[in-house]
Amino acid sequence: MKKIIAILAAVMALALLIAACGPKPDVPADTEPSEEITTVTEAPVETTEDEITTTGSEETTTEEAATTTEPAGDTTAPAESSTEPTTAEVKTTKPDIPSGKKEILAAYTKVVDKVKIDMPEYKSNDWQTMSNVDMNRALYTVANTIARGFLETFEQSTVETHEAGRHHKWFALPTATHKVGCVLTDTSKIDSASCKKSGEYYEIKISLELEKDPVMNIDDPYACKSWHGRLFDVIDITEVTEYAKNFPTLNTDNSYCTFKGTATLKYDPVTNECVSLDHIIDVRIHLGAGEAKVIADYHFYDFKF
Repeated sequence: MKKIIAILAAVMALALLIAACGPKPDVPADTEPSEEITTVTEAPVETTEDEITTTGSEETTTEEAATTTEPAGDTTAPAESSTEPTTAEVKTTKPDIPSGKKEILAAYTKVVDKVKIDMPEYKSNDWQTMSNVDMNRALYTVANTIARGFLETFEQSTVETHEAGRHHKWFALPTATHKVGCVLTDTSKIDSASCKKSGEYYEIKISLELEKDPVMNIDDPYACKSWHGRLFDVIDITEVTEYAKNFPTLNTDNSYCTFKGTATLKYDPVTNECVSLDHIIDVRIHLGAGEAKVIADYHFYDFKF
């Protein structure tokens, strides 16, 4: 996503430069381009139920085998029997649904960390959708036409299969060597958090507070001060401004990005195995007087533990 958004910044800057070279054309009301480009995707069908308020039933299986032995040389001694379980007790009780930001974040962290540690096979897919916010309509049409050649839409995206037994560097939180999928601990940075039952699974949804110019540290995520950078894959604003600086007529002093990410995790509450993880990040790119939006979709699914 970092490269794509950086290219988008260059496209916007170029469009602004083109517009600055002459009067902005008037677009007739009946031929005005659509303000937004929308990528419509069909999310996996899920069955969602109300939150669980009680724990499920516990099922255990115990078998007893009795054996009888007689001591040699003494046929009158009473027979001795011993009973030992031959089948281990299997626990199937679902834990209570986590509640409150602290419990929900802890449950989320445990599940995404398990993926990094166990390294199961899984599939992933990602794409980006650009839309207008407050840019001149004619100018946006130019920028959008050029950007179509760079942004990877849903139709252009491809599914990737990640092999089992290999470090999943780009899963959830990008890490070079650390086997962690989330290192966020400050619950004050969480805008909202919820957990509910979804079929036989639990579904967690965490949305972070809006953040300006977040960064991440792929080599040491624990050293990252950005809250988005401790849970998501984010772009550094310097990558945007470096592209924009190629256009001297554009003032990049006040350019910046804002991020607001939401993570939706479905998991097995008994085994803590991940079923699916969606990261949706609303990125606003502010360059000069224009503002555009990119919605970045990251999807991880079909886990085989």
